[in-house]
Amino acid sequence: MMKILDFFYPPYCQLCGNTRNLQFKGQLCVACAADIHINEHACRICAVPLTTVGLKAENLADICMQCIKTPPVYDSCWSPFVYAQPLEWMIQQLKFNAKLNYATLLSALMQANLPRYIYEEAKPDVIIPMPLHNRRLKQRGFNQSQLLIQPIAEALQLPLDLKSCLRIRDTEHQTGKNARHRKQNIKNAFKFINRKNYQHVVIFDDVVTTGSSVSELSRELKRAGVLRVDVWSLARAEKIN
Repeated sequence: MMKILDFFYPPYCQLCGNTRNLQFKGQLCVACAADIHINEHACRICAVPLTTVGLKAENLADICMQCIKTPPVYDSCWSPFVYAQPLEWMIQQLKFNAKLNYATLLSALMQANLPRYIYEEAKPDVIIPMPLHNRRLKQRGFNQSQLLIQPIAEALQLPLDLKSCLRIRDTEHQTGKNARHRKQNIKNAFKFINRKNYQHVVIFDDVVTTGSSVSELSRELKRAGVLRVDVWSLARAEKIN
């Protein structure tokens, strides 16, 4: 069936339109895939790209100065890509233009870079996609974080919990805000009831920028008795003030 569909609707690269040397579900060519910035030299705790904060990867056990001074609420963060072009454009197409085919592509990119140690050394009880407020969910029609992580959760045989955590405040968009305003904007935005007595939870968000949202949610999870909170995201932004 797929071969017949490919004959009438040949796959092509979502970035350049090339029909040859395609990867990742036939949606990205080799050349465009090479343009995506891998987050190779990242802080072991918060995953911020180390080269953007003036710290070489071999120094201080690969931990950024911010995490040394003030460790985050969550225990670790894994982000395989830097939030930069062309990945940034693809994420925005998914979130703001409802180009849902990008969810399949971005999820495949993430899964191809998923290290075994983050789910084998200490297998989490559950993955919680970053929740949207009901009003925004109705406007958008989907939760992009859920779409991105669902195929990976199924492949790893890890449950997704879409009910225990609610976004109870309809906060403003974080885009364009500095770190201080992001933190203020997201304060007390979540409610979590630990009905299943989770001890180890993974929060998944599409992009971690300053970490304000995942930190606030991590704080709520730990208040409810969760002992370990890890953060997974598709991309990590360079450090902003």
